[in-house]
Amino acid sequence: MIRIKELLAATLVSVQLTLKAQSQKRNIENVEKADQVLVVDFVEQEVKAHSPSDSIRPKVDHFTTQVVYNHYLQDGNNSAVTGGIGTEKLTVYGPSLRIRKDKENRYFQLQTGVDIISSASADNIDFVVSSASRLDGRGYLYTTYGRELKDSGLTIDGGVGLSLESDYSSLKTELGVTKESADRMRKYSLQFQMFNDDLRWGLFHSEYYRPAELVYPFELRNRNREWYDTHNRNSYILKGGYTQVLNRKNMVGLFADLTLQKGLLATPFHRVYFTDGFLKVEQLPYQRWKGGMALRLHSFVGGNVILKNTMNYYLDSFEIRAISLENETSIKLSPVFILAPHFRFYVQEGTPFFKGYGAHERTAEYFTSDYDLSSFETYTLGIGLKEHFDRKSSLRTLALRYSYMYRSNGMQAHIISTSFQWDK
Repeated sequence: MIRIKELLAATLVSVQLTLKAQSQKRNIENVEKADQVLVVDFVEQEVKAHSPSDSIRPKVDHFTTQVVYNHYLQDGNNSAVTGGIGTEKLTVYGPSLRIRKDKENRYFQLQTGVDIISSASADNIDFVVSSASRLDGRGYLYTTYGRELKDSGLTIDGGVGLSLESDYSSLKTELGVTKESADRMRKYSLQFQMFNDDLRWGLFHSEYYRPAELVYPFELRNRNREWYDTHNRNSYILKGGYTQVLNRKNMVGLFADLTLQKGLLATPFHRVYFTDGFLKVEQLPYQRWKGGMALRLHSFVGGNVILKNTMNYYLDSFEIRAISLENETSIKLSPVFILAPHFRFYVQEGTPFFKGYGAHERTAEYFTSDYDLSSFETYTLGIGLKEHFDRKSSLRTLALRYSYMYRSNGMQAHIISTSFQWDK
């Protein structure tokens, strides 16, 4: 009877683990990540209303501060990370701060924030017993420095960053180069990113304050065995982009990225139930290739309407295939107000490694019951409003954005984002 109660309690932690698994993957920017609508920055996504070019230069000496708050509400009945049967209900509070300083031919940018998660009990994800409802979180800090070579149109930038959770830490490094034509009609970009992740728990616990050990499902712990050969994951990402201003009303962009991941790609605390009732920890290959392409078209309709259309395609060595179509329409209601309805359709063909609760055969080499790796469709609809303030005010823009997301497997979410930007 006690064991039955423990198993039932374990399924309740799926809401917490769902977000944690997503946070471990969110640094990889491809179509798969785009389906996880956790952070929505309306200011960054809103199409500029006065020019088809996204390369408008700031003043020689310019300082920008942006404060964003994202509120994410999710519900569903898939146990996407823990396996078994359970609720996906959770709430995420996501304040963040971005500051940027431009001076002459160089800039410095800093972005920091936290994601605070409130969900059902997460006791079984770590080794600490707490109340039936608790808060968990992630903190992050990223810095970037860039410099434009004089009279060349060539900009070189680089950055480092750190993301920390109780059972996850990630170090990010990046280096990029951008070349803009003399007439500012074309732009080429190339960027390399590297993420070094440690998936061990213990970083915020008073007995360790360092990564100590992997967290397995509680009924699969203390069996004098390790389920994996490593606790690290390394990701190497190469991105390329090209944008071209076709005429006064249209701009086109083509973007591609290639990712290699090596190390622990499975989620340590994800349990898998087999057809005979046997339990194991999720097993996935130790190497994964990912590739993505995006085609973007910005079109100006008259003087008040801008259409931003994007098509993305994604594939990887887990045999996942995905495509998405999205549109954001900026409608200039007045010199200071912009209304921006948006929609997105995403369809994914899942990996053959995925099967639902109790459907895996024990003869399988790789197996998962994480619904993020399954086949599904996602529909997202929303609307945004942005206000520009007079140049005499240091507060330059105020934005509000709402999105509703529905997955064909029953998961749904509401996302509300507010943004304030000050210029000096």
